Amino acid sequence: MSDTDFNRGNFYLEATLIPNILSIYVDEQFSPDGLENREAYLRLNSRDTKWFLAAGEFYLPYGLRLQDDTAFVRQATGINFATTDRGVQGGYDSGPWSVIASVTDGSGTGQDSANGQVSMVASYVQPTWRAGISANRFDDDSGDRTMFGLFGGLKTGPVAWLAEIDSISDQISPGVTTDAFAGLLEANWTFLGRNNLKLSYDYLDPNLDITEDHQVRYSIVWELSPIQFFQTRVGYRLYDGIPQVD
Repeated sequence: MSDTDFNRGNFYLEATLIPNILSIYVDEQFSPDGLENREAYLRLNSRDTKWFLAAGEFYLPYGLRLQDDTAFVRQATGINFATTDRGVQGGYDSGPWSVIASVTDGSGTGQDSANGQVSMVASYVQPTWRAGISANRFDDDSGDRTMFGLFGGLKTGPVAWLAEIDSISDQISPGVTTDAFAGLLEANWTFLGRNNLKLSYDYLDPNLDITEDHQVRYSIVWELSPIQFFQTRVGYRLYDGIPQVD
């Protein structure tokens, strides 16, 4: 017996309305559950292309743009490729510096009581390393959320390292907060041109006030990209939970 499943289908469209000045971008998912808009925004660039302003629906600027939405730093923060938000964002990108900030309505969270959120990411990039910071403030009638993050990358020969840590504070009632911590360390070894071996370590402590409630995940993934736009993956993951639920 065999079964075939079409996981997801997307199309992307970018149209230049005024060369180097004004453009429109659309990211639409058409399968498996019909049409679903992921990103759609109008972008205005300065003449030197160092500054930009965009309005519409987009992914929030926060942390590393990891493909793996199941990484604890993406699950715990709630900012990943499964969530977008509507609003405006602007930024500066010149030389080694990149800074992006956004103000959105909070609709991407799916919470009716959301009053909006502010997000920011800033990074400094060099040929062999990068470092950055992130911040997010989410305003909700049932309780606010504040997040801060640090991330970086380092290239050592054929191995590229990525790391991110995030501090997450949720207000569960007036004067009462729950603090969480999430982290990621990842190594990518490129060999024989088209092969990549990914080793990663994920850590999540959902409540710093409770001892031994943390979760750990180890992953090893082999990726092969024989031609452009095509990739196969084989991997193994080991989850290590809290002592009560191993």
